[in-house]
Amino acid sequence: MQPLPDWRPHALDGALLWFHRRTGTNLRIDGPHTRHLRRRAPRLVLFGITNACNLTCSFCSRDREARSEWTVDSAFEVLAGLARAGTLEVAFGGGEPLAFRGFDTLVRRLASETPLAVHVTTNGTLLDDERLARLAPSLGEVRVSLYDDNDWEACVRRLARAGQTFGVNILATPERVPLLPAQLRTLHGLGCRDVALLRYVGNDSKLRLGAEDEARLTDVLADSPLRTRLSVCFGDALVEVPRLFGGDCGAGLDFVTLTSDRRLKACSFQGPGLPVQSADDVLAAWMGRQEVLSKPSPLQGCARAGTARAEALSDGVRVWRGFSGNNSGDCVLVGRFDTPEEASTYVEELLPDWTHGGPYSERWKELLAAEGIQTHEQEYSPEMIAAVGRVVMLHTDMTLGDDFPSLRTLLWRRKGRAIHSEYHSHDEFRLAAGFRVKEGASLDALKQALEREALEGFVRHADQLYGLTPNRGRGFDAATKKLKALAQEQDARLSVEMVRVPRELHLERDLAFRHPSAGRLRLWVRFSYPETAARYAKDLGGEVTVAGPHVLLEAGHFGPRLGFLAHRQGGTALVLTSKRVIVAGSFSKTDFDPPDVVPHLRPYLKPDDRLETDSHAATLHVEVNTVEPGRVLKALVELEAMLGVRQAWIRVLPDNPLAEALHRMREDLEADTRQR
Repeated sequence: MQPLPDWRPHALDGALLWFHRRTGTNLRIDGPHTRHLRRRAPRLVLFGITNACNLTCSFCSRDREARSEWTVDSAFEVLAGLARAGTLEVAFGGGEPLAFRGFDTLVRRLASETPLAVHVTTNGTLLDDERLARLAPSLGEVRVSLYDDNDWEACVRRLARAGQTFGVNILATPERVPLLPAQLRTLHGLGCRDVALLRYVGNDSKLRLGAEDEARLTDVLADSPLRTRLSVCFGDALVEVPRLFGGDCGAGLDFVTLTSDRRLKACSFQGPGLPVQSADDVLAAWMGRQEVLSKPSPLQGCARAGTARAEALSDGVRVWRGFSGNNSGDCVLVGRFDTPEEASTYVEELLPDWTHGGPYSERWKELLAAEGIQTHEQEYSPEMIAAVGRVVMLHTDMTLGDDFPSLRTLLWRRKGRAIHSEYHSHDEFRLAAGFRVKEGASLDALKQALEREALEGFVRHADQLYGLTPNRGRGFDAATKKLKALAQEQDARLSVEMVRVPRELHLERDLAFRHPSAGRLRLWVRFSYPETAARYAKDLGGEVTVAGPHVLLEAGHFGPRLGFLAHRQGGTALVLTSKRVIVAGSFSKTDFDPPDVVPHLRPYLKPDDRLETDSHAATLHVEVNTVEPGRVLKALVELEAMLGVRQAWIRVLPDNPLAEALHRMREDLEADTRQR
């Protein structure tokens, strides 16, 4: 067959696909002359290039400057190599891809130096008219994620006015389905011509569609005033909706996902992923690890389970038009015990029958039941479980909810204390590591050994070394093992904590600063309902603040039993040790701007309280750095009532988590020395 102008060929298994990158037109040919063809590369790459985001939505917390392991050059080299192998499209997501430093340069290079069609899925708030004008010549399609708290209507108007090819992504949930007819009519009136409905894949049963919801969604699709399509995760769920192809969703074969920590996955919902550095790594994993990439996601709602991998098509020619899109936090628990033996015991109880990201084993369920801890079918084991000294760390990346709440409860039951605990977080996490060499060992030799292992940037503090590993995601497990091996090899003491990295990193300054202690410990507990918080607080001793669903206890000492009881009653508990803390609130769907709320907050604040306010896409953000969090917590709960918002997310955090972690690590290493 002769080449077609402006078209690219792509071999499928037994078929030939021609793709036009400017219009998104696909032409598939099945026949005797194509049956010998075999795939040489994935057709599409979904690229989660960053976890950073310019928004702080009510359902998650993001470091707005979170780093990615990709640079413009490294991302370009990988994608250019895949394009040479036959990949047709790349769809950027995240996080917010427009927040990635150098994103515009990367898009322009890909459009001018490779044959790839380049698309982006965005919340739209960073895409003003000027930026859109710069990017438009290089972009195939823009997809806007519709949330309750982003100004999607303004973005849709802007894209329609500019003549940009675009569409809108909507997560179809039981709450959303009744609203869809009106939203589709609104989108049609704004100039939108394409909507993709996404299926929830995850462990929250409240977000999954039931039979009645699916029947109603089928009717909505039939009556839609604009082109409305379903994500591949729907599979064969809506039997009356026509399909272009049947069978498997194609994740891991037709398309693959690259994550911000340089791992290859079938899709963003699948398990741990495979480490990659280059296009050759991606292709080798794609061709040689199909037994991993072909597995269904462990999350409920995956359409792959029980579905045939591919469906043979009859001979003929099929033509359709459509670009590809991209859409998808970390689940973290860091706990401390009184002794290293207690921390090791907690982890050693879990290691037998542990499957990375898999369902809880029967032995786990029996272990938890014996402690009076209820488990749920929606729980999945962490992708990392590790103990170093007195610290235990559990972590799963790229998940939608709390995968292991019962393991948090078990931590408190085993007399540990949670010092970092959150889920669906989009902060940047690293491993902070500290070494102290034993007598006769060389600190310089240890630093050289770290550099040989690509663990650079460690700085000296007295007779110790401290630094942050570059690893994230599934790399945490390997990095922890590498740190332990180096400590043993160099005859050094080791302390490690998983930490949230600040926006501006000042490691040496944080090491030199002896963080002032609060004098008293603080326990912050958050419940779902104010009534539960009031019942929990009734018998507490010490200074107790109850503010809506929040309880803050300040006391000279309290035992882990209080954390265990909080979790037993459906709450989450966190220990705070710093003198200054941040009380933060995000209030969505409000017309109030920061100047409107500052006068309301001022009567509650003292001169040494530091107030910061910001607003993005109808979400108001308030942070107060204070030494009296109970008073400020009450102020933000009252602010929530005054604003009359439907969704508010209020939390209490250490003002400098990295400095706190370094202080704890230094204490551990010095305690080890005193005990020898």
